[in-house]
Amino acid sequence: MKLWLKLLLAGSLALNLAVIGIAAGAAWRYSGKDQHWRRPPDIGAMMFRELDRDTRKALRQEAGGSHGSYVKRRQAEGIAVIAALRSETFDAAGMLALMRAQADAHHAFHTKVQAAWVRKLEAMTPAERVDFADRLEERMQQRVRRWHERREQRQQRD
Repeated sequence: MKLWLKLLLAGSLALNLAVIGIAAGAAWRYSGKDQHWRRPPDIGAMMFRELDRDTRKALRQEAGGSHGSYVKRRQAEGIAVIAALRSETFDAAGMLALMRAQADAHHAFHTKVQAAWVRKLEAMTPAERVDFADRLEERMQQRVRRWHERREQRQQRD
């Protein structure tokens, strides 16, 4: 058998296995069973969700930079990494610079979200902040309680 045909068959097999793995992983993840492995959302995600819609939209657009949107910027970053990996000669310094630029952009976005969130907190009365803290605490503990409840149910079944 010719080399190009062997490579074609190996590539086809790899692609088929990847598709099957993705489908099986998605089915397992979204099945709703045994999701105790999920961790509670981090405080940054909760901060972002608490901002009003216009602020979130403005932050996302700003994070997109010259790409126009945050999603397009992330896609461009992924394409740049793949292109660097596929180049004939690997430029380690260039890859490191690319990764640092991505990290700096992510850090800048998180810093702006934090600043917007703190501005929102500044505008609250002390009672509103206490209520807000109670809601955040409830969300953080919600998944922990669910995990313990499901664990107890599994132990009772066994």
